[in-house]
Amino acid sequence: MNILIAFHHVTLIDGTGREPVPDATVAVRERQITYAGKARTWLPSLDEDILNIDLSGKYLLPGLIDCHVQLARGGEPHGRIDGDDGIVAVRMLSNARRNLAAGITTVRDLGGWNQLEFAVREAIERGDFCGPRLVLTGRCISGSEAAAAQYPGRYRLARGADEVRKAAREQIRRGADSLELGMTGSLLVQDDVAAAKQLNADEISAAVDEAAKTQRRVAAHAHGIEGIRQAVLAGVHSIEHGTYLHKSREVIEEMKKRGTFLVPTLNAGRVLEEGGTARVPAWMLERLNETYESARKSTRLAHQAGVLVAMGSNAGTPLNRHGENGLGLLSMKQAGLKPMDTIVAATFTAATLLGRESGLGSIQEGKLADLLVLDSDPLEDLNRLADKKQIRAVFLDGKLVARQSTDTYPKTIIARDCLLIGQ
Repeated sequence: MNILIAFHHVTLIDGTGREPVPDATVAVRERQITYAGKARTWLPSLDEDILNIDLSGKYLLPGLIDCHVQLARGGEPHGRIDGDDGIVAVRMLSNARRNLAAGITTVRDLGGWNQLEFAVREAIERGDFCGPRLVLTGRCISGSEAAAAQYPGRYRLARGADEVRKAAREQIRRGADSLELGMTGSLLVQDDVAAAKQLNADEISAAVDEAAKTQRRVAAHAHGIEGIRQAVLAGVHSIEHGTYLHKSREVIEEMKKRGTFLVPTLNAGRVLEEGGTARVPAWMLERLNETYESARKSTRLAHQAGVLVAMGSNAGTPLNRHGENGLGLLSMKQAGLKPMDTIVAATFTAATLLGRESGLGSIQEGKLADLLVLDSDPLEDLNRLADKKQIRAVFLDGKLVARQSTDTYPKTIIARDCLLIGQ
């Protein structure tokens, strides 16, 4: 892109939590934002070629960031991962593209399968397909034999600090951006006890130490309070799920003190609460129904205490489909966050969790131009962030990567594999 693109007459919700700016202008050159703010204070160069795009009546947000998805799953009600590696790889790519068309421009996958996610990322980065930025963790390092047996392509079973250290090095060598530790059992593994602690202090410290050597971060899958406590004290960067966090105000305060993020995955429970669950196994329904209110309470208390909350939809779990990730913001609102707080959780806070805040997460000068254009104000109704009819366009690195089929844009800004929203 050799010209400057200027988006005019748009209401700007910049991802920082500041009040929306009506009649704003956002300018993009190459891949970066060069101006974002009130139109009357923008002074373009007279010598510059400018492509002006009128977004009157529209709303402009940063591309959303989902910190917890499972690309190998597509929301199948049984929760299994079926098919050989070829089928799973195609499913991963398809799910990644659904995320992008829904305005999710960055996803962190915590559901890798046989390292296929690395090949999918390579294909996207090579330009073979349009897809979101993928932040990958590789296999989940866990002590749960039940989880490893049910999902052999997803877990790396490890016992003892030396074996955990070896497993961490394996994921990093394969290209993992961060590590995932299975601190407790899983709700979606029938023979597992979700609250039971699976790794001890020496084991998790070994993983945190290995990650630190290469400036990587550690996410801890943790439902039970003792697993959460141990993970926080060992220095992990985020608690995923955090279902029973509400059982200890002390641990919540420790998370705030250390800057440990919480990534609640409330959407998994919310979608099941809304019905249509005839094909979901009874044992899975029972577990999710038992834990959903605890998860909401934990999110509410953590947020009220000042813990940093980042959006994670857990898209891919039963009936929780990729492309509907935006409903994860609605789930957080139902847990007690204000609408603007949920947008910040899915933009700037999420980027900060991933260590990408210098380039992503807000519409500010110098940042990458990942942008989401909506027809209506999402602060009035967060459902609009998951409504394919409301999403007009998605930009990644300043290129149009998804649009409504009826909309037209200059060819110079359209990505080669531009997606059609809703198809």
